[in-house]
Amino acid sequence: MNGRAFLSMENAEIILMIPVLFFSLSLHEYAHARAALWAGDDTALRAGRLTLNPIAHVDPIGTVFLPLLFLVRALSGGGGFFFGWAKPVPVNPARFRKAIWDVYVSFAGPASNFILAIISAIIFKIIFMANIPQKIELNPELWQVLMLLIFNFIALNVLLGLFNLIPIPPLDGSHIFFHFFVRPLTRDHILFQLFMFLERFGFIVLLLFFYGIPSGLNPFSYLFKLTLQGLVWFIHL
Repeated sequence: MNGRAFLSMENAEIILMIPVLFFSLSLHEYAHARAALWAGDDTALRAGRLTLNPIAHVDPIGTVFLPLLFLVRALSGGGGFFFGWAKPVPVNPARFRKAIWDVYVSFAGPASNFILAIISAIIFKIIFMANIPQKIELNPELWQVLMLLIFNFIALNVLLGLFNLIPIPPLDGSHIFFHFFVRPLTRDHILFQLFMFLERFGFIVLLLFFYGIPSGLNPFSYLFKLTLQGLVWFIHL
């Protein structure tokens, strides 16, 4: 099980997002490991992955090289597309008590990000309604930085949850899709063969999906913007 995240960022915002990315990805992987243990598989526990310590979930490329690359670009005055992932949590579905647990374990990661986003939105709403910065005489610039950090935290977790529910391997949504729509089929069924193809080339397909389709026509981009609009509406309600 693994978590990945894409986010379009402007300039130095990415500096604030790197620790947010680390925490969000760590919780995502921890949720997979915890759910797997509940399902009867202690593989992640024995591998030292049942922890919120980001070091245990670091992937050399996805959580070190790429964030540093985007940080360098941000410091040089460039924006860009923020992209990262954590080291997949090892699980053994054969040890699950029931086959349906593969769905629960797969959904646990995105669910953890949605819960984080909801909690953060509620906190944002309380701060906004109570006008806390003026009451404690917080520096306006510091207030803007904190609000930007919280809002981007919400955005990143919504994105991480939605992105990982896409039913294309190796994303979490592919396990859910496989359980309900592919597992009952015979191996010579066209959908089964298509899924096997995606297991080999899914990541390339995902890159083409995000970089090959204009943002105005990309359904995921539209869904993400719609979700953020809903969050903004909630905060200003």
